[in-house]
Amino acid sequence: MKIINHTLLLFIIIIIEGYIVLATELLAIRQTIPYVGSGTDTVSIIIAAVLMPLAFGYQYGGQFKARKILGHHVSVRKKLILNILIASTVLLIGMSYKYMKVFFVWLPQIGIEDRLAQTFVYSALFLVLPVYLLGQTVPLVSNFFSKEKLSQITGKMLFFSTVGSFLGAILSTLVLMSTIGVHHTVSLNFVLLAILVIMLSKNKKSIAVIYSVVIALLAMGLNSNGLLRKDHIVKNNQYSLIAAGTLKNDNRLLKINGNYSSQYNDAGEKFNYIEFVERVAIAPIAGAIPPREVLVIGSGGFTFGHNDSNNLYTYVDINKDLKDIAEQYILKEPIGENKKFVPLPARAFLNDTDKKYDVIFIDAYLGGASIPEHLVTQEFFLQIKAHLKDNAVLITNMILSPHFNNQFTRNIDNTLRSVFPHVSRHIVGEKYKLWDESNIINANTIYMYRHENDYKSGHIYTDNKNTVFYDKPKKLTP
Repeated sequence: MKIINHTLLLFIIIIIEGYIVLATELLAIRQTIPYVGSGTDTVSIIIAAVLMPLAFGYQYGGQFKARKILGHHVSVRKKLILNILIASTVLLIGMSYKYMKVFFVWLPQIGIEDRLAQTFVYSALFLVLPVYLLGQTVPLVSNFFSKEKLSQITGKMLFFSTVGSFLGAILSTLVLMSTIGVHHTVSLNFVLLAILVIMLSKNKKSIAVIYSVVIALLAMGLNSNGLLRKDHIVKNNQYSLIAAGTLKNDNRLLKINGNYSSQYNDAGEKFNYIEFVERVAIAPIAGAIPPREVLVIGSGGFTFGHNDSNNLYTYVDINKDLKDIAEQYILKEPIGENKKFVPLPARAFLNDTDKKYDVIFIDAYLGGASIPEHLVTQEFFLQIKAHLKDNAVLITNMILSPHFNNQFTRNIDNTLRSVFPHVSRHIVGEKYKLWDESNIINANTIYMYRHENDYKSGHIYTDNKNTVFYDKPKKLTP
């Protein structure tokens, strides 16, 4: 029985370590989104900062032998405990909400402004060492198994390590982040690290045990609801860090991943770009009979069309919590009966329906580093085009250079025009800044397109072939 309990304990340690490493990787990816974005480029840096140290950890852990270090005898058990304590200390700084916020504010102040460089520095400082140390766990734990059975037990060790990784991938994202929140999921990691120390320690009242418990308590405090509420954070789930609140001028603001998403007040005032789009696209059909079908991709605070009680609105957003947050903190009332919310990724929604719309408004681009890569491709815009009725209107709001002074602005313009050849482009507030040479100044940029099923894109006039005589309007007066 004692042998069985001993073996079970070792497998539990392996499972917990596997969970912690995978959960740490996913939490790092999620928690850096408000600061560096969610592109595959930043994600790849974080994954690399986990996989390579993990490999080196496996290799070093397999070679470790009990010996004296700085005059102290370090056994396998002590090495395991020391690794966990060091990893916990580094992760406390790198994974806690408050410290992360300070760290990413500090980076530009010392000249590190590129988001890939910021991701690299963050990963190098706060992920590489902890993962390297935790990666030594499985080979170090193998020392506690009988040497005669080691060849048989290796497969089981890898199995349980993979089970832990599986739980870290599934449980942390699909269950914990969406229920208890990202910050409490982080705290759980530190609780598990403390449990590992307790399980490995012979003396349950040792300094190592006390230190690990203190680290876990500090992690809970640094990721507590009270601390987040001071920054008006109302939700921190697997998709977004959402802040909402009322300013002194009674404007109610919604921020998603650090970017302003919606504004509303009792006078019905909204962000300028929302009011502009409503004025040119919604006001003319406010009393349409039958009501027009309007699709909004990127619901934000549900302010777009909020005052329109006639037309039928479908809001699509991946974050299922946005509707409740908008009704409670921004609108201060439920969305209208003529409106429905579909909590799905935009492209999944478009794949699942053949329905066509009179108006499609794409407002999913928050600006800064928060550019959803899958919503800027030609294929995505072709999906959008397939859901436009004849004579329907497409409107997009993007945060771009007003005078095409960076490559992203030029490429997104090229991409849009490859699908919608004749679009109009408007800079909200007329902030064109034609003489400004900066490539980082951006503005709300509205693209508008009127769709026709039998649309003829036309041709180019040349000196050799000029049909302007036939093409120009024959009547000069309305």
